[in-house]
Amino acid sequence: MKTLYITLFCCLAFISMSFSQQNKPTASEQKQIERYKEESDRRKEEYITNFMSTLDVDDFQKEIITQSLYDYFDELVKINKLGLKSYERETHIERLDKSHFKDVQAIVSEDVMSQIMDAVKGKLDKKSGKKKRKKKN
Repeated sequence: MKTLYITLFCCLAFISMSFSQQNKPTASEQKQIERYKEESDRRKEEYITNFMSTLDVDDFQKEIITQSLYDYFDELVKINKLGLKSYERETHIERLDKSHFKDVQAIVSEDVMSQIMDAVKGKLDKKSGKKKRKKKN
């Protein structure tokens, strides 16, 4: 009888611990999450504006590319939030790379398209962009 009571007590203790770990974030954690989201949005905006200043395309093309980049990064975040394994995530990202910029590819040259893909992959040379802006000024 004692073992039954001890077993039930242990089971209840473990169940209550598992439920306590699934609580919603506290107010301070929520503020920290919001701050992180705002900071990441600010960095994304800054990255895209810096990249767009280095491209030599007209205003219409810049607007189309900017919207496509914002959409691309939003889709990339969605893929990363899915919690897939690394190889599955890589295949989804490759599929996104191939399909997302088809409309942009139709209106820009190959050189500009390669610059866009380099920027998306994080291979953007920040120093060359600054030099181009300085020369233009």
